[in-house]
Amino acid sequence: MSSRLIVLVLVLAAATAADAAGTFTSGRYEARAYALYVPSTPSDAPLVVALHGCWQTPEDFALGTRLNAGAERRGLVVLYPAQGRRDNPYRCWNWFNPADQGAGGGEAGAILAMARHVQSERSMRDRRLIVLGFSAGGFMAVNLACAAPQSVAGIGVMAGGAYRCGVGASGAMQCMRGIGGDASASAEQCLTAAGARPLALRASVWQGGADAVVNVANLSALETMLARVLGTVDAATDTVDGAVHSVHRDRRGTPRLETWLVRAMGHAWSGGDPRGTHTYPEGPPATERMLDFLLAASR
Repeated sequence: MSSRLIVLVLVLAAATAADAAGTFTSGRYEARAYALYVPSTPSDAPLVVALHGCWQTPEDFALGTRLNAGAERRGLVVLYPAQGRRDNPYRCWNWFNPADQGAGGGEAGAILAMARHVQSERSMRDRRLIVLGFSAGGFMAVNLACAAPQSVAGIGVMAGGAYRCGVGASGAMQCMRGIGGDASASAEQCLTAAGARPLALRASVWQGGADAVVNVANLSALETMLARVLGTVDAATDTVDGAVHSVHRDRRGTPRLETWLVRAMGHAWSGGDPRGTHTYPEGPPATERMLDFLLAASR
């Protein structure tokens, strides 16, 4: 065996061992399947809910985001709800259907119920949620923040958009193209759904500048919407790892919202594992940055 091959085998063995440090299992709650990552040493922390994008599966999403490795280092339990073809032929979350946007029913309600089930089953003392999502999963993460702000402590959104920026399948396509959205209206609808103002959560929002599926205009719309619903009063922008990074603070000076524009990235997860779909390994490590920002408030 050549020395180069030996090194490759050792690297792959180390990666496998790191991936296997906790347990990654599949399950079902009521009519919906899910995957669950439990770290080797769980900490007292919010449950992370990870919502995949269209065509993806929980396993693919976990691989591409490197989320299990990040969760292992932080002692986080991660729930990956699965969208089936019976619910959507492309496995997209139906974030654009009003019936699927509220905490009391539809897909948003089912995700919340599943999360509460996992928290109860594992006797988790911290009942809050951190919701991460890509594309359709990112749009659904925004829905959950507006529908259940008492439960959602933070959201991480990659290639998502403002709340109710499009209604119905045709409205969703218009929204994703960056057409017809109204960030002010989205903010008011979110606050009305939440029944509170401002919302007491954090948000980390990411977008690829070369995304041909979710237009970059959605980043500005979501940033404007979240700045209003979170009650931020100022923002500072700089360049970090080649990306445009902005941090919005509230009146107390607390960071509540950050945005990342990765200029050369398409429809993908920044800093992701190339073995997964829709990843951009060259970008800043979104999973690590999201978790650091969103969990800062819960320490």
